[in-house]
Amino acid sequence: MSDDKILRLLPIAATVVAQHDDRADAELARLGAYDERDQAQVDRCLQAFLTGLLRTTWERGWAPADVVQHSRRDLDPGVEPLLLAAISAEHQGYRADTVDPRWLDQLTDLGVPQPFTELTLTTWAASARVGRYLTLHHALSLGGFLQSLPILARLYPLPGTPVRSEHHVVPGSAKMLARIRRLLAKAEATEFPDEAEALSGKAQELMAKFSLDSALVEAAEVEIPDDSAGRRIWVETPYVSAKAQLVGAVASANRCRTVVIEDLAVVTIIGADLDLQHTEILSTSLLVQANRAMLAAGKHIGHRGESRTRSFRQSFLMAYAQRIGERLEAATAATEAAVPEADADRLLPVLAKREEQVDALFTKLFPNTTTRRTRITNGAGWHAGLTAADQAQLDARRQVRR
Repeated sequence: MSDDKILRLLPIAATVVAQHDDRADAELARLGAYDERDQAQVDRCLQAFLTGLLRTTWERGWAPADVVQHSRRDLDPGVEPLLLAAISAEHQGYRADTVDPRWLDQLTDLGVPQPFTELTLTTWAASARVGRYLTLHHALSLGGFLQSLPILARLYPLPGTPVRSEHHVVPGSAKMLARIRRLLAKAEATEFPDEAEALSGKAQELMAKFSLDSALVEAAEVEIPDDSAGRRIWVETPYVSAKAQLVGAVASANRCRTVVIEDLAVVTIIGADLDLQHTEILSTSLLVQANRAMLAAGKHIGHRGESRTRSFRQSFLMAYAQRIGERLEAATAATEAAVPEADADRLLPVLAKREEQVDALFTKLFPNTTTRRTRITNGAGWHAGLTAADQAQLDARRQVRR
């Protein structure tokens, strides 16, 4: 069988396997030759097939973290190591100076094998201790998954294209963000509510103050740099719309804007780079807290014996998001009010410019958006959510225990 014939066969085979079609075994048998030379040919064609699909995936606006996060919902867990190996192989063709640093950071965080190496299925299968049939099944499942991905707004330059030589970095941000992450990690891990509240409150206080301090630094510059950008948070199903509202509440309090694609369960956040980092960190922590509080509220049965758990939890999370948003907005306002008058005069133009930059990028990436309202269908869930949000760990007035 020629390479061209195999390459024409692969898209069809990938679709059949990904859809669990009855013809999957037959398609796998056609590719599962035992002759070493035939295996090498199939390996070569499959690598080219996956590499081409990944390049198309980047062109459709997906980044490595997006693909991996979404694949965890649709693919067998055994496919992820192959996906990471395929991403590594696809990046062989790019010079390091033509890949955005934020893109490279994603590859490192995901554990993509580096230095980037070629993908040979037979070698990969041996190292992963996976049989030939299952390896082919993984590869075709991955191919079918990549073929089905829709178009997303592109948040990063395509790898292989010129990258801005200078990326605006706020002095001390790495150290401060590490400190904030440690505080929130301790807040989520502790069994003592008072300690968790103090830790999360301190983190919120640091985020708000550090954002304003960085704006004051920018006020001294001749030209305010445009570091507006985008990030995606892949929320857990179900109750995607309610969880997206929680992310939106955190984003709004941190001068960011959001768009949700409910079918994909993903929220895109647009904002200044530092505000984006704050929004992502706090949203992730509050989603954990909200889910824990929601589950603690237990299952709910109506007076006729029917389950009201789903409507209760949806309403719970929506109320939680609204009250959290109110508390965060109040905290942000209090932090701004504490700025000395002389600094406030310098601060306002910077914040106004940042808002203008964020709005411009938002309009560029999402020229057509609609506002959707979600109905409250369970009053008990709504009131329980408000109560849980009031107890969430945001109060910055308490001192962190040593």
